[in-house]
Amino acid sequence: MKIKSSQIVYSEHDYDECFEFFDGSGRVPDGTAIGYITSICAKHSSTLKQETLHLFDDIKYSEYDHDYWNNLELENDVNRLILP
Repeated sequence: MKIKSSQIVYSEHDYDECFEFFDGSGRVPDGTAIGYITSICAKHSSTLKQETLHLFDDIKYSEYDHDYWNNLELENDVNRLILP
């Protein structure tokens, strides 16, 4: 199978679902390729296409939502200023 650059999908925080690495190393950083899209024509239609997202082998949908990841990143931010 040949993949074109236009089929590659990248992680976009706060826009798409969260993705994380299978090895447990955390959320996929913004702008990292997570997979590719294939499309086939729907039956009995020459204009409708069915698209499928195929994640790369080291990527999975996250069990957590955006709020979880945003809070985790904030908590681990070494430059965060904590007021008393």
